[in-house]
Amino acid sequence: MSASDGYNQGGDAQAIARIARSYFGSFKNLFEAHEWPEPGNKMMTAAPARIVERYGSIRAFEQVYGSGELMHPLASIYSDPPNVWLTSFYGFRPEEWGLIGFTPENQRGTFIAKTRPGVLVIVYGATGAAKDEVGKVIGIQQCSHQIGPTQSFMSPAAWIAKERDPNNRERWNFAVKAVRAWRVTPESRMDIRDFAPEATASGAWQHIGSQGVPLSRQEALRILKLDLQEIEVYGETPILASVSGTARQILAPTKAGPVSQSPYVVAEAEGPKHLYILRLQGDMDAFLGEPTHGKHVVKAGFSRSPITRCNDFNRALPKCAFRWEVLHSGSQAGSEPYPSSGHAKAGELAMQDVLRRPPGGCSLGGEFFLAKADLISEAWQNGNLAAKTHGKNESEINSLSIGRKSGTCTGEE
Repeated sequence: MSASDGYNQGGDAQAIARIARSYFGSFKNLFEAHEWPEPGNKMMTAAPARIVERYGSIRAFEQVYGSGELMHPLASIYSDPPNVWLTSFYGFRPEEWGLIGFTPENQRGTFIAKTRPGVLVIVYGATGAAKDEVGKVIGIQQCSHQIGPTQSFMSPAAWIAKERDPNNRERWNFAVKAVRAWRVTPESRMDIRDFAPEATASGAWQHIGSQGVPLSRQEALRILKLDLQEIEVYGETPILASVSGTARQILAPTKAGPVSQSPYVVAEAEGPKHLYILRLQGDMDAFLGEPTHGKHVVKAGFSRSPITRCNDFNRALPKCAFRWEVLHSGSQAGSEPYPSSGHAKAGELAMQDVLRRPPGGCSLGGEFFLAKADLISEAWQNGNLAAKTHGKNESEINSLSIGRKSGTCTGEE
C-alpha cells in the first residue's frame, strides 16, 4: 500500500500536516514523540514513509489522531498547550474508581471546558494515601468527556464503601469517565514538587486536589521519565495481565485495528531489565502440604520493575496468611538494569538451573522453586554472572569480579 492511497493529490501530506499541528504542535514534536531520527529539514519528506512503517497507512494514522474522539496520550503530552492535568487522590484504584470526581458540579464543567477528550490526569498521593505514596506521582488516568453520576463509573462495592463513610458521602459525586489508566512503578515515582514545580509552586494543595490544574509543557514531558504499567479501569475491557516499561514504550502508538471487547494481556516491551527473586512468606509446610525442612518457595525471573511484579502476584492472592516479597533484585541493590531481555533471560535461566538442583532445590513448576537459603544465594550470584557475561568472549568473562560457588546443598529432604 502506498502512502497516498485513497487521497487526492497532496491530500496525504495535508492530513499529516494537520495532525502534526493540531495534535503535536509541530512536525518536530511529532518526530520527537515517535523517536524518528530525521533532522528538521527532512521531516516533511520523511513523514509519510515513517507513518506507513509505524501505522500501516496514512488512513490508519488519521484514525488514531484525527477521529475527533480521544486524543492519543503522546499527542496530549506534546500538544500546545499540553492536554495534561494534575490532581491528588487518597490512592490509585481505577479498577474500582473508573473516573475523576468533583464535588461541586461547576468544577467538573471547568475541567471539561479547559481540556479535550483523552486528557491525561496525573495523580499524586494526597495526605491519607499509603505512606510510600504521599507526595509521589502514583498514576495516570486518560479521561473522556463522558459525564455522569459517580455511581455510574465505579464498582458497586466501592460505591457502598463511599456511601457508608460520612466524610465522603457528599463528595466527588460529579464524575468524568476514565477510559485507560497506568500505575507508576514504585522505582520511578517522582516527588510531586520535582515533577510539577510550576503547578505546585503556590502550595495550593487543596485546590489541586479538588479541581485539578493544567501542567506546562516541561512538566508534561516529565511523564516520559516514568516507568508505567497499564491497569484495568472499571467499566472498560478487562486486562488479564500487564507488565511495566518506559512511558514512551507503554504509550507508544500501534497500528490501527478493531477495538477488542475481550480481556487482553499487555506484554512487556523490549528494553533494560532487572533480575529478581521473590520469596513467599508464611508457613511453607502448610502451603505445600508436606514438610519443607526450612526451605523457601521462590520465583526467579526478570522485569523492568520487580516491585510491580511482586505486587501483581500479591494482588492475585485472596486474603490469606501468605504474601510475596522481593528477596533479591537489581533495582533493590541500586544496580543498573541489564541492557536487553536477552541478557536478563540468560540470567533467569542460570538462576533456575541452580534452584532446581537437588538435594537443596527442586522445581515446583514454571518459574517457581523450593530451595534452601544458600542455594538461593548461589542462584542469585550465578544469574547475575550469566546476565553480565551474555554475549561476551572468554577473556571478558574472566575479567569480571563475580564468581561462582562450587558447593551444593546438604541436609534433610
